[in-house]
Amino acid sequence: MKKVITWIDPQGRYRVTSPAYGDPTNPPGETEDETIARVLIRIKVRYGLPDNHPFNFVEDAEQRIRVAELAGTVFRYGVFDTDARAGAWEMDTDGLPKVNMSKARVVKTDMIRVERNTRFAVLDVDYIRADEPPSDIAKIAEKDRILAVRKRLRDLPVTIQPDLDAITTPKALEAWQPSWPE
Repeated sequence: MKKVITWIDPQGRYRVTSPAYGDPTNPPGETEDETIARVLIRIKVRYGLPDNHPFNFVEDAEQRIRVAELAGTVFRYGVFDTDARAGAWEMDTDGLPKVNMSKARVVKTDMIRVERNTRFAVLDVDYIRADEPPSDIAKIAEKDRILAVRKRLRDLPVTIQPDLDAITTPKALEAWQPSWPE
């Protein structure tokens, strides 16, 4: 079985490196261990890691199973990614990824904010149309409705927090959707 290398980079991100086993540019007759050793040297040089930096060697199949259990890579990185550690993946003691649910809830809330902002843009167009002359009772009512929906959308990240806090698995968190105000 082929192994992948798991490690934490200098920015604190969980990384997975798959050595290119069987690549025709590899030295002829190179063993799996020799390939891993060569790749480790490249990683250390590229990222400026010390010789004693911890690495884990995990069966590729085990890594793929764990990633599937964690709702794929949806929580690996943050949505806005202004902070390199914005994602929710961390390294478990066995070298496989795990999801920090507190961080995953932040990522999910950011995903909802992106959708919310799209809905704001649609409402802005509707509001402008309702603001065009001639103004009548129906248009005034539509503007009031739009303003009420916008307020509920603005409040959404706070109002959904108890629901998100109750979710305990990455897959359930990925699947959860808010009740969008209409």
